[in-house]
Amino acid sequence: MPTIKINDVELSVTPGTLVLDACRTVGIDIPHYCYHPALTPVATCRMCLVEIKGQPKLATSCTTTVPPAPKDNPEAVVMEVFTNTPAVADARAGVMEFLLINHPLDCPICDQAGECKLQDYSYHYGSGDSRMAEVKRRYRYEDLGAKIVIDKNRCIHCTRCVRFTREISGGGELTVASRGSHLEVTTFTGKSLDQNPFAGNVVDLCPVGALTSRDFRFKKRVWYLKSVPSISRHSALGNPIWIDHEGNQIHRFRPRPLEGKETTHFISDEERYAYAQYNRTGAAPLPMLKGVAASGEAIREALQAAGPVAVIGQGTFGCDAAQRLGELAASADLRYGSGDKTISVVLPKYQTSADGILNRRGFTERGFRFGALEELLGKVRGGEVKAVVLLHDAAFTSIKESELLGQILKSAAFSLVLEAEASALGRSATAWLPITNLAEESDFIVNHDGELRRYQKALQAPKGVRTVPAWVKELTAVPAAV
Repeated sequence: MPTIKINDVELSVTPGTLVLDACRTVGIDIPHYCYHPALTPVATCRMCLVEIKGQPKLATSCTTTVPPAPKDNPEAVVMEVFTNTPAVADARAGVMEFLLINHPLDCPICDQAGECKLQDYSYHYGSGDSRMAEVKRRYRYEDLGAKIVIDKNRCIHCTRCVRFTREISGGGELTVASRGSHLEVTTFTGKSLDQNPFAGNVVDLCPVGALTSRDFRFKKRVWYLKSVPSISRHSALGNPIWIDHEGNQIHRFRPRPLEGKETTHFISDEERYAYAQYNRTGAAPLPMLKGVAASGEAIREALQAAGPVAVIGQGTFGCDAAQRLGELAASADLRYGSGDKTISVVLPKYQTSADGILNRRGFTERGFRFGALEELLGKVRGGEVKAVVLLHDAAFTSIKESELLGQILKSAAFSLVLEAEASALGRSATAWLPITNLAEESDFIVNHDGELRRYQKALQAPKGVRTVPAWVKELTAVPAAV
């Protein structure tokens, strides 16, 4: 591998590595607006300029690559890069002054305030002065459909959003129109982002708050939010996300890119806007036995008195929950899997599986057999199984599978359903227990690709609502001697 020097620090990198990425490996963060690791580099913002020994002008580090080492001298230093020279500092200050010529000073009302690269870079690299005496240009707010609002006054024409719609989502809804001081990002005539199932990503991509989400717009200041690493339950990929919450309420989901995983940079709008289902409203749910509120002890006694137990675990819960749920089964062959949701594959590169069941692989590794519910129904009707415990979420079960599960519960002498929110199946069971949802617990899953993905607790569950392992511990407790 060729050797390069960055601020007199030597390192070896792969030929073709971008200078910007090489700088990151030695802990040097190069400021940039237009560059994004999942998009084609275009070097439009000029913020990432660096000095390279032997070159007459500053170079854009987002498009300059490291050349291979010469064959006759493989140990030679092929490039010397400087990121902290007076010329570089002057160039960055000049770019910042240029970008702020028409940018409005509306930080107090801007949703991007607190996580805005223009604010950060202005503080770190700007000059603090402006020679702009003319009137700033003005645009009106525009809706790019029902989900996204654009404020062109803030736009710095980095074209991230345009490249996203062309290179990633493929719809090409956004374009750059006009020239010079009239340059603007807009939609092609008659188009909007409403039909783009990944449109929300343009908000994450925008570094300056020109594109904002109508769902989050003016709802919460970002510095009040706490961010917790989690995963999306949308599919078997278990896409990593950030849960941004405050006051025991979730306010948004965002992608959480993993190092070296380009496919984790974007999430679908269905995943993005699913946060609302985890915000509980109303009174805390209570354990139920035969239609009336009951104690966990009463449900435990009824379950233990019923006879041989089979468990059905829906693969949308964590591996720890699966392991503990399996302990309730009378034998290892009485562990069954459920969940048959599928998702529409719109972007094959980013949606490598149509399976909508998050932890199917993790449940399978713990002895749960999917596609065998008919077998269980036969055992229940034949008297081999007297009690059935179901871990369930109605959102991931089809009508056909729900009907089959209903027959199993109805045929069992005793049935217990564990759910975060009671469904028709839960209400039809002999007993029901309230469990924590994804945002109220910490666990892990094994996704479709065999990768372990952890998620952490973000919200405090209501009193009386417990995790699956906590309920299983109570259900398997040995009664105290009289």
